[in-house]
Amino acid sequence: MEDKKLSFTEHLGELRRALVVSGIAVLVFFVVGVVFADYLDWALRLPLQNILPKGSEKPVFLGIFEPIFYKLKLGLIGGLIAASPVVFWQLWWFISPGLHHHERRMALPFIFLATIFFFGGAAFCYFIVLPKAAVFSVGAMMENTRIILSLKTYLSNASMFILAFGLVFETPIITFLICWIGLVSPKTLARYRKYVLLFTFIIAAIITPTPDAINQTIMALPIYVLYELGMLTARLVAWRKRKRERE
Repeated sequence: MEDKKLSFTEHLGELRRALVVSGIAVLVFFVVGVVFADYLDWALRLPLQNILPKGSEKPVFLGIFEPIFYKLKLGLIGGLIAASPVVFWQLWWFISPGLHHHERRMALPFIFLATIFFFGGAAFCYFIVLPKAAVFSVGAMMENTRIILSLKTYLSNASMFILAFGLVFETPIITFLICWIGLVSPKTLARYRKYVLLFTFIIAAIITPTPDAINQTIMALPIYVLYELGMLTARLVAWRKRKRERE
């Protein structure tokens, strides 16, 4: 297959197609999520099991229409997560015309690894960050107080952090891609290690649900390790490319 160049109008057409296909995938999984909203609700509250103080175990709705919007939002969050492989596939499909023929062979590894890292970040937040954040928050309660768990508020906070962690865990994919297509070199990224480490702690301070240093460190260190992983992979690819050129 020969490499082809698309005009600006053709690029817009490709972008529209990618957005439509991604939107249809999200819509389909959104409907599935609404149908199975009770199971999603059970899974969402599972990290809080045996953490909430006595008298605060039963969640509440604070408005007459909240149960409806809660189910719809549960379905939307579930749809976004479940449709992520299709979204990554469409993202690659959109950028592939700008790549050489031999570079397009990375399609399946890109889709597979991007999905794995996204699910890994979401799982890391679900199993580690949310329970630890809940324990920290409950421990900060003052005497003679109790928590009233609003499902709407908890869903908003939990879903935001789960999606944020999923996107943050795409760091090695992004690092590898910008080195692979030649925007920067691995040596350039290596020179900015200390700034990246500082930046990871700033990002962790913004997106972690609690202000304590322990949770921020739990978030920042995986980001930095993933950055190093992406840089290592980019170095290996650059080494193989130089080897092929010499041969």
